[in-house]
Amino acid sequence: MNPPVSEPACERGNLDAFLRPTSIAVIGASDDPSRIGGRTISNLKRGGFAGAIYPVNPGRDTVQGLPAYRSILDVPDTIDCVIVALPGDLVVPAIRAAAEKQVKAAVIFSAGFNEAGPEGVERQRQLVEIAKDAGMRIVGPNCLGVFNAANGAWASFTTQFQERTDAPTLGMVSQSGGSAAHILRLAQDRGMAIGTFITTGNEADVDFGDGLMALALDDGIKVILGYIEGIRDAARLIAGLEAARRGRKPVIVLKVGRTSAGAQAAASHTASLAGEDRVYDAIFRQYGVYRAVSTEELLDVAAVAAQVAAWPAGNRLGVVTISGGMGAQVADAASDAGLVLPPAPDHTQERLRALCPVGSPTNPVDITAQLSTDPHLLAASMRAMLESGCYDSLLAFFGVYAGVPALSAIFLEDLKELRRDFPEATIALCVVCPSDEAARYAAAGFPVFEEPARAVRAISALHGFAEGFARTSAPVSADAPVIAARAYDEAVAKALLRQAGIPSPREIVVAHARDVGSASATLSFPVALKILSADILHKTEVGGVKLAIACAAEAAIEAEAMVRRVAMAAPDARIAGLLLSEMAPAGVELIVGARRDPLFGPLVMVGLGGVTAELLGDVAIRLAPVSEAEAAAMLRSLRCFPLLDGYRGAPPTDIPAAAAAVAALSRLAAANADTIETIEINPLRVLEEGRGVLALDGVITLQEPQA
Repeated sequence: MNPPVSEPACERGNLDAFLRPTSIAVIGASDDPSRIGGRTISNLKRGGFAGAIYPVNPGRDTVQGLPAYRSILDVPDTIDCVIVALPGDLVVPAIRAAAEKQVKAAVIFSAGFNEAGPEGVERQRQLVEIAKDAGMRIVGPNCLGVFNAANGAWASFTTQFQERTDAPTLGMVSQSGGSAAHILRLAQDRGMAIGTFITTGNEADVDFGDGLMALALDDGIKVILGYIEGIRDAARLIAGLEAARRGRKPVIVLKVGRTSAGAQAAASHTASLAGEDRVYDAIFRQYGVYRAVSTEELLDVAAVAAQVAAWPAGNRLGVVTISGGMGAQVADAASDAGLVLPPAPDHTQERLRALCPVGSPTNPVDITAQLSTDPHLLAASMRAMLESGCYDSLLAFFGVYAGVPALSAIFLEDLKELRRDFPEATIALCVVCPSDEAARYAAAGFPVFEEPARAVRAISALHGFAEGFARTSAPVSADAPVIAARAYDEAVAKALLRQAGIPSPREIVVAHARDVGSASATLSFPVALKILSADILHKTEVGGVKLAIACAAEAAIEAEAMVRRVAMAAPDARIAGLLLSEMAPAGVELIVGARRDPLFGPLVMVGLGGVTAELLGDVAIRLAPVSEAEAAAMLRSLRCFPLLDGYRGAPPTDIPAAAAAVAALSRLAAANADTIETIEINPLRVLEEGRGVLALDGVITLQEPQA
């Protein structure tokens, strides 16, 4: 990973010199519009860029009808942005000349830098140094460039030209130029406008987070699309996500590297490090980002997010369908996507039954093939569902009927009236019809899909955005005890956890096995006995744990035997003594932990206790610290949450106390971000409602000293 670049003179995230320049120079400009340097000049002219365009080509007097200059230093006026379309070995001198000209921003298309071995790494290092000294921002190298469709500032050589528009549009930032061009073309084929396009390439300076911030602060951008291969600067990413959330702008990303093979491919392509995928998922969830699994899904969600007038308040989906079988399919997809299909209230069912006596008035509402003889039935049934007030979004499936001209004309007029009466309702249509007919439904204010599962996922994404926007971003105090640079055995770790506000059972430390019997008499039986050693993290593996000891005599015998077992299994371990603890009451066991991520810093995690969390992957992760409210949300997101909430007649557990423990451990991790490697409580026993929690084990490991 490259060393961090010092902040240049202009504010991070302010990319106006790229997106709103008053003058652009193209070094390596060509008279041939098919060449990279020529394509850029052609794009600027086609886009109607109102500023000055200065082609730089020492071999020509004019380029595409514009006066050309031998060097950027020969340009008589100031230059906001320079575009470099030269072979890699000529780029550094060109950027040095741009710095001398006091250019504010440079877009470098050229390859042959960090992705091209030691010589390329050195070239990129020189670029960074020049930019730092000159206060110049750099996009690239090895990128497709940037453009702003609102003003024709087209600092890109892509042939997927985006017509100018003043309307609110989509913005896209991508680490891959090729993937960005692919997404751009597919979006255009759907009639979607990408108003601002930023590709970051090797990220010598401007990175994904900078681009995200620029889009988040741009009033002309309504929805943000992202393509990520690996993040280098977590703080910039988080700042951009936070800005988007404050601006209530949905962010939809394609993050590759979900598998280890994918992560390796991404790293080799970008020369950047791919972070642990589960952590990215946690960050996205924390900031309300929707992670798409395909380009199709990315654009599905973006199209709906750009079209809706308001975000659905909840996850209650109403379905109107002409097919009971399709209704069942939608119900399955909704369950998978986290949506619920509550039945219509009795008075609404009576109304629906009167409209279609042969249908089914529950939810999904089946209006059957009667729609073919009564086309007004569609909107009338949808109206009944909306007027019930029981649904946050609505999905109507009327399939091939949408392509029947005599029916479609009536559907469309009825739906327009419905939209006028419910201008902010989230309503999606599933139809199969010619593209021009689908466009008419879309123009009337209804997202259109052929495949119901795609519609359901898009609606679910809208609910996720609403939740993300509603989530508080208030800072959480990280005040907590300070962890010293020392070894922590279980007793010392649990003492620190108690200081942080996480209780543990009544216990005592005994220095010698011979004293365990008499010491145990001061506790209430049964008791647990454990070996104490900062060198032994997994005590059960060396015979260092004995539970449910019934009396002092048994405790004395077990202590002598335990010391012998541990000495044989771990002869080099330093033994600090033995720990006697009163056995805790029954409850549900969680694992609560924190660890230092090399990219994102301290993270907090909670899942079902023991090895089950790792086996099932049922864990919730957040950046530390978290509030108690966010900790409670983490607990509720677990598949095992019903175990905490009174599963099958069991008494409910003390969920507020569990949330308080998660929040306390997160504060401890955040306050000691430069010291800890991991903190783990496994298990944290959650007792019956009102009785609190107990940390039954505690492990703290520290970061290795830096060489």
